[in-house]
Amino acid sequence: MIRLLRLPLLTAAAAAVLLAVALLPGRPATAPISPVNLTLTLSPSPILSPSPAPSPSPTPSGCAGCVQPLDTLCWEGPPRCMVPVLRVPPRTNLVTAHFRTVAMSAKPGIDYVGVTSGTLVIQPNQTSAEIVIQLLPNPTLNEDRTFGVELFAVSGAGLVRPMATVTIRPSRS
Repeated sequence: MIRLLRLPLLTAAAAAVLLAVALLPGRPATAPISPVNLTLTLSPSPILSPSPAPSPSPTPSGCAGCVQPLDTLCWEGPPRCMVPVLRVPPRTNLVTAHFRTVAMSAKPGIDYVGVTSGTLVIQPNQTSAEIVIQLLPNPTLNEDRTFGVELFAVSGAGLVRPMATVTIRPSRS
C-alpha cells in the first residue's frame, strides 16, 4: 500500500500517476525499486516561439552524408567482384570518388586486374554504388587472399574510411 503525504505540490493527477506506476503489471509489489540517474533541467521558454529545425542525424561514424567502401568477400570462380560503396544518409548532390586497388596477399595480374585510377559516381539521392574489380582464374589459389580498394579525391561528400579489404576465397569444386 502506498501512503501519500499531503503536500501542496502533490496534485490528484500526480498521485494517480504515482499509483499507476507502482501498480504496473510484471513487477511484484515487493520488488525493490532500482534508482535511476536522471537529471532534468527546466528552463522557461515562450510558448509561441518557433522550435528550431532538427539537424540531420549523423551516421554512427559521426559523418552525415559521407561515403565508405565496404569489406567484401568474393569467390574465385566468378570473373568479377563487386565492392559496395555506401553514402549515408542519401543527399541531393552528386558524389565523385576516385579509386585504386592496393596489393596485399592477393597480387595484381595474378589474382585480380589491378586498377591504378578509376572513377565512381554516386547520383543524387542514391545511397550506394559498386566498384567492379576483375578477378583472374588462379588454379594455385588454395587459401584466402586479400587486396584493398582505396577511395581518394572524393568530391561532394566526406570520407568515413578510405579503404575496404576484399577477400578472394578459393572455390571448392
